[in-house]
Amino acid sequence: METTTSRFKWLNFFAIILVIPTVYFITISVLKYRLGVSGPFDSITPLLERWGIKESLGWNINLLILFGPIIAVIISARQILYIDWHAAIDRIDIRVTVFKKVLPLAILLLSGLTLISLFAYLVGENF
Repeated sequence: METTTSRFKWLNFFAIILVIPTVYFITISVLKYRLGVSGPFDSITPLLERWGIKESLGWNINLLILFGPIIAVIISARQILYIDWHAAIDRIDIRVTVFKKVLPLAILLLSGLTLISLFAYLVGENF
C-alpha cells in the first residue's frame, strides 16, 4: 500500500511558501494600522516598494499576495478531497470523501483565513 503523505510533502511545502508572504503582510499591516506597532512594517517597506507593492496589480509582489493563498487552497483541497461520481440513465451518484490529513487541513484553514481577511479588507476599504 502506498502512502500519499510522502507523495505530497513537496506540495505542502509549496503551499506554505505561497501563503507565508500574505500572512506576513497582513500581520505587519494589522500591527501598524490597528495596534500602532510600526517597526516590522517600516523595516520591510523599502523592500516591498522595490518589489512593486505600490504599483497596480501586475507581475510583482501584489500578485503573490493575492493569488498565493488561492493556489494554496487549491493545492490543499486537492489533497484532502476526493469526489467520485457515477452517471446512470435515471440518476447521478456523487460521493465526496474528506481525508483527515492534518497538514493540508491546516494549510487550507490558514489560506482560507487569509482570503477572508483580504476580502474583508476589500469590502471595508471600498464601501
